[in-house]
Amino acid sequence: MQTLIAPTPVTLDESWGLDHGTWSVLQKAYPDADIPVVQLSMDVTKDEAWHYELATRLRPLRHEGVLIVGSGNIVHNLRVLKWADDVQPYPWATRFNDYVKQQIRTGNHTALFNVHEQGEDARLSVPSEDHYWPLLYALGCIEPEDRVTFLSDYITFASLGMTSLLIENSAVAE
Repeated sequence: MQTLIAPTPVTLDESWGLDHGTWSVLQKAYPDADIPVVQLSMDVTKDEAWHYELATRLRPLRHEGVLIVGSGNIVHNLRVLKWADDVQPYPWATRFNDYVKQQIRTGNHTALFNVHEQGEDARLSVPSEDHYWPLLYALGCIEPEDRVTFLSDYITFASLGMTSLLIENSAVAE
């Protein structure tokens, strides 16, 4: 992996375990913990375009059978969460989630950069980028022949998006 993402410096750090965004997904998908896992830390000093471009350099790993998971949320505002099962999403959360899905459907990934400059819906939906950037890593690994399918698509607790997507090579999937 170091060669793929050079000249971006990468070092191995085994001093702590997996982040909750990694283990919370993998413990459901692979409860026996029987797969090797490499987790990338995200450089908070870089912008969305930088993260997306770095992800494009990871694309060859897919051809080696590596599962690439971007675990985050399109909408992730815990400050205004409503702890009830039957609450409706905030209108701004729905609008931003729909906007992002439309950009994914049309392949307009660059429209998802500079999220905090995209208006109030984006600012409320993405108060910090750490849960948003994993989407850009997944999108950066898309190839022209890939098919994108939305597996789930809802907002819970009014401001926590649970939209998930599967990216698969259409030639392999059929």
